[in-house]
Amino acid sequence: MELTVKRKAFLENLPELVEKAVSEYGTRLRKIVIEEDEKGCYTVLVTYESGFRPPR
Repeated sequence: MELTVKRKAFLENLPELVEKAVSEYGTRLRKIVIEEDEKGCYTVLVTYESGFRPPR
């Protein structure tokens, strides 16, 4: 089963958010979808394989 985490970010924060997702989920990462809203804010959907708990 796959789970999706939703995060909000501004353009300047996207690289850091994506890098953090890749390092936390590693090979369990399935996809990252970035959507821009009308106000210039971005919604980042990180989908990963369940059964994995990222370190806190």
